[in-house]
This record gives sequence, structure tokens and C-alpha cells, in this order.
Amino acid sequence: MSNIVLATKWRPKLFSDLIGQDPVVTALINSLDNQRLHHTYLFTGTRGVGKTTLARILAKCLNCEVNGVSSEPCGKCDSCLAIDAGQFVDLYEVDAASRTKVEDTRDLLENVQYMPTQGRYKIYLIDEVHMLSSHSFNALLKTLEEPPEYVKFILATTDQQKIPSTILSRCLHFNLNRISQDTIQLKLKNILEQEKVQFEDSAIKNISKIADGSMRDALSITEQCISHGDNMITYENICKILCLIPSDKINQIVKKIINNNTDELMELIDQMYYQSVDFKFILEELISIFHQTAIYKVTNKLGSNIYDECIKELSKKYSEEEIQILYQVGVSSIKDIDYAPDFRSGLEMAIIRMIMFMPFNSKQVIIENKKNILKDDNITKPISVEKKKLSKIKNEENLSIKNNWEIIIKRLETDSITRNLANNIIFDSQKEEIISFYVNKNLESVVTDKSKAKLKEALSNYFKKDINIIINISNDDLPTLQKKNEESYNNKILDANKKINDDDFIKTIKEKFNAQSIENSVQIDEQTKGE
Repeated sequence: MSNIVLATKWRPKLFSDLIGQDPVVTALINSLDNQRLHHTYLFTGTRGVGKTTLARILAKCLNCEVNGVSSEPCGKCDSCLAIDAGQFVDLYEVDAASRTKVEDTRDLLENVQYMPTQGRYKIYLIDEVHMLSSHSFNALLKTLEEPPEYVKFILATTDQQKIPSTILSRCLHFNLNRISQDTIQLKLKNILEQEKVQFEDSAIKNISKIADGSMRDALSITEQCISHGDNMITYENICKILCLIPSDKINQIVKKIINNNTDELMELIDQMYYQSVDFKFILEELISIFHQTAIYKVTNKLGSNIYDECIKELSKKYSEEEIQILYQVGVSSIKDIDYAPDFRSGLEMAIIRMIMFMPFNSKQVIIENKKNILKDDNITKPISVEKKKLSKIKNEENLSIKNNWEIIIKRLETDSITRNLANNIIFDSQKEEIISFYVNKNLESVVTDKSKAKLKEALSNYFKKDINIIINISNDDLPTLQKKNEESYNNKILDANKKINDDDFIKTIKEKFNAQSIENSVQIDEQTKGE
């Protein structure tokens, strides 16, 4: 192994070596090959995605002695080697964070008028350009607008919002993306294989996740892990170095939440307390898992994730609405955790809310209570009689769809997506177990395989037999329940406005103070919106 740190040793030297920035690279290659050069380039993006590296590659492309101005510098001529070594006299690299004063900027631009000494172009690379003072930006303005033909400016920043619009308008702007986890994983594996360092796949996955789109951060963490693990990278070592919670512990917490094992959860948290773990990190991981589960419920796709099994179990156990509740409880708790006596109690309260105050748990408690009541021999018979009566009433209340669709919708056990479908279709006909509906062509998007399947299931449960549904497309303006509710709501708004305008007190106010009513300011309580 070389004594050069990985982030420096594996810094890309050509466009082809740069990963995760294909759109930017393609644009620059086309610009160079077609000799369509701009005088000022602006590279923006988060730390470690390749802004400075891209600027140096561009400098080589402009000053290569063998290939001339092209997208493929030779990398072997004096200019290319000097740029790689940081010794090229016509490449001025400036850290704007340490040279913010206007005097520094004026000193930098003092020699702009002179021809380059060694290369074809003089390159001014200003890193973290957003740190310049307003006076420094003003001093830079005129030069950026009309620099000499042999001068190129390359600006790099992590915060483009702080750059004045007058500067932005003079630049050719390229935004560098965060690098995907999969791309970072592949690159790390390739590097480690060449460095002859052993590693675990789970460790590389975790490093790519922690890096948060930064290849430089990923290499820095990898370097640290190599040193700690004696040329071996393991998931266990990563957790020790970065004070992280192993994924199996997070998986245990999720499974115990799924199974409502409150006692075991509290014991597990108590064990982790003596290991000096970051309880806030645990809550953040739970929120991330709930977020990924919500996406999985919609797309049915999983990425390369260390929590895939948990996500699948959560998806089987809970509906879309329940996952949303878990996510909201987590987000609300992360806001409150800083105000808790300590992070441990904040996490415990969050988990208690997730388990004890959820709608699905309330249903379960009711069912369990019913089972316990029925076990009592003294009241078995009355309960059984009452149950039969209720069942009879319920069967009698199963109305036909033809004239009672609105009532039936309210009784169906559905989620919000399925209810939206039901509200936007109208009954057509029923032939035995096949029910036909119509939907307007403009609302065809509400009809999905998933929503149809859930509506079919809800109707089958309601009628206590297998129901098949057919939804046909219509060009007519259909009298759906959704349209009826909207018309009712609008009428209430009009009625409310009329009552306000006809009120004697309101009239007096208008006459005395020359006041006017604000249009569209009346709102109807959501609870009464559909009534």
C-alpha cells in the first residue's frame, strides 16, 4: 500500500475516471471537442462530489501540450504533470474562505492582464467562492464579464444561494449531483480490491450510506476503518469507530415494535444505555426505515439496504396509513428529543407512542377484550344471543348498490386511495357477482390495479361473497359522489357569503368605515364539508 491517503491517491485525473456526474461530464466534453469555450465556469454541489477535481481536469484539457484543447489530455506532458502535482504556474488556486477581503481579490486580479507563462491559458480556480465579501464580488464583476481571451475562471461552491445574481449571470453553471450509494459501493470495492484490502459487503454498504453522496467522505471513512481493522474492513469495526448502532440491534427494535413487545423493548434499551449508544441516531434510523417502507408500499421496489427484511415485515404488518402514522410519530419525536431530560427517555417516549397510541393497536385491544369476555361461562349465552342479533341487523343493512352507493361507501372498510376511487365512479349495472361502474376519462388515473383490488376486497367483505368489478371509461360528465360533495361545499360557501353580506351589523360596518368583504376568505369546517 502507498503512504498516500486514499482520497488523494484515487483522485480522478480524467473525465472517464469521474463517477456519478455523467450529465456535467458530457456537457464539458462536447464543449471542449467543439471548441465552444466559456470564460467562466461555476461548479456547485455538496462536499466531496468532485468540484475541485473537475476544475483541475478542465485545466489540463485547456493546457495539454500534446493533444491541445480537447476532452482527453495526455496526462504525460509537462503541463499535465505540473497540474497533477499542483505546480503549474498558470493555475492559481485560491481558497476564498481564507481570502475574503477585497484587497486579496484585487491582488489576485492584478496580473490578469499579463500573458500566461507556461500554458495556453491562465486558470483562476476560486474554491468556496460564496465566502467572498460583497466588496470582493464587486471587484470581480468586471473581470468576469470580459476577461482576456487567454484567461479562464473556474468557481466552485457548496452554497450557490450566497453568490450574487450579478456573478451567476456571468457564469456557465454546472450543478454536481450527490453520488448514489450503489455507485459509491462499486467504486469502493474496486479500489479495495486493487489495494488488496479485505472487506465485508455489509461494511461497504454502511460506508456508502454514511458518506451521504460524497466519494471523498467514503474514502476517508474507509481509510480510518483500514487502520483500525489491520487491513480488514468489517461492519463491527465501522460501528465501533463511528459509534453507530449495529443494524441487528435496529432490526430487533423494529421487530419488537411490530410485535408490541414493550417490556422486551425497554430491556433492550436499558442494555444499550450501558454501551453509550446514540439514542437520537436510533430514532433517526427508525424514521428512515418507516420512510423507506412507505416508498416500498407504493413502488414495491427495494434498494440495496441493510434494513430490507425489516421493511418487508413492516409492509406486511401495516397499511399505508399506519406506516404514515409511525413516520409522523417519529418525526414529531425527533423534534422533541432535544427537550427531553435525556435522549434515552426521548427515545422511550417515542416508542411508547408508536406502540400504545396507534389506531391498529386499539382495534387489537378491543378484539382481545371481546375474546376475554366470551371466555367467561356466566355470560357466554347472552353474549352469543346478542352477537346473533347484531349479525342479523348487519346482514339486513347490506343495501343494494343501485340506489345506495353513497351510504355503502361510508360503510366500506377502505384506505384513502380506495375511497378516492369509490368517490369518483358511478354504478352502472350488477349481474350476480359482477358489478360494473363508470369513470370519467379525465379521472382515469385514479383507477389502478391496487385500488381496484382493494375496492373488490372491500365489496366482497361487505356483501360476504366474492365480488368482481369492471370499471369502464366514459366521456360523459358523471354525477359522482366527489362532484356532489364539491357542489355541496361550494353552495355552503355561497350561502355563508350571502348571510354575511345580508347581516345588518356587517352592512353598518361597511357604510361607516368604507369597509369591504375579502373574497374567498370564508372556509367551511372540514368535519362538515361533506354533510
